[in-house]
Amino acid sequence: MRIAIFFKLMIASLCISLLAFALVPGVGIMEALKLLALCTVLSIAITAFYPDIRGIRAGDSVSVVNDSNIPSIIGRMGIAAASGRKNQQIKITLSNGNEVIGVVEGYIGLISPPKIRIIYEEKLVE
Repeated sequence: MRIAIFFKLMIASLCISLLAFALVPGVGIMEALKLLALCTVLSIAITAFYPDIRGIRAGDSVSVVNDSNIPSIIGRMGIAAASGRKNQQIKITLSNGNEVIGVVEGYIGLISPPKIRIIYEEKLVE
């Protein structure tokens, strides 16, 4: 999820600026702060565009909904069985073992998983 990516990148940014301050001769406080500011901007930019570049990969957790008007945090959880991008059909395996086919409605939010709208679900009758 995006918040985890952001915090990982911010920790790496802090480490890079502190290492530059400690190890590179001639780097003062102002240069280290400028490097930290640059790395912060890069962290925000990467966090904003990473899901669009990556898409959904097989094995990712997804939220499966029947109607696209329902918020993405409300829905059944599943695992993507195939990779896909926005507006493509992918196969999802639900937690109960059923497989459904759905359309990728949106990528991950700040803390929510990608939203998949079901277009085909096979229901077994026992």
